[in-house]
Amino acid sequence: MFRRAVATLGALTYGLIGGTAAQADPHRILIYGDSNTWGYEGRSDDGLTSRFPADRRWTGIVQRSLGSNYVVIEDGLNLRTTNLDGEDWPGSVMRPDTVNGAKHLPASIAANMPLDLVVIMLGTNDLQARYKRTPRQIADAVVGLARLVQASSGGIGTVYRAPKVLIVSPVQVSAIPIDEWNRRYAGSREKSIAFSAAFKDAADTAAILEFDAAAAIGGAAHGVDGIHLSETDHRKLAAAILPTIQQVIGTP
Repeated sequence: MFRRAVATLGALTYGLIGGTAAQADPHRILIYGDSNTWGYEGRSDDGLTSRFPADRRWTGIVQRSLGSNYVVIEDGLNLRTTNLDGEDWPGSVMRPDTVNGAKHLPASIAANMPLDLVVIMLGTNDLQARYKRTPRQIADAVVGLARLVQASSGGIGTVYRAPKVLIVSPVQVSAIPIDEWNRRYAGSREKSIAFSAAFKDAADTAAILEFDAAAAIGGAAHGVDGIHLSETDHRKLAAAILPTIQQVIGTP
């Protein structure tokens, strides 16, 4: 169990305050994902959208359920892939490598240390037809991200150890009503159905803990755009993944 001991460790991390043992710090969880972690609210057209409020996103629901002994840090980005660059976004702060999860995960870990657990839910955007990836290639790429977490001990000159890691097999894709998206994600439905088996096999081979988000919500995303979680999906995912997070970290 990842309970932080109260003991003497040089200057900063642990200690005694006024002769009384200092309280253990809250457990810290980084959730690293794409638009379904960011909380993208699906639309049936390609118009601009917004995100679900924090207390209606699965990350926020997990935070509320865990309580004050935990801190959930949400790092979700629309179009984030596992380890692939995206396209140019003229007039935007986005660059092709902005969405590359592997390029930005180490900085996110280092910026948020100490961490007890990193939860990675990526892979849906790797389904874009132009990437030509199989479900197993996508699962292996997520395992590669998990390896980055396992190698993150110390961050940037700190005493902190590498956190535990949990990879999440993404939900399935359903019918996409937006023509441009339908072309972009051609063939994604069939590939996403294979995610559960591919992620489980890749995770078992690498001895990394895995959770199936599709099983948690009943298969495919119920957002009207066919890709994003509905508000009900967010609640179901939070309720289903909560016991796994508690088991991995331990309850204070």
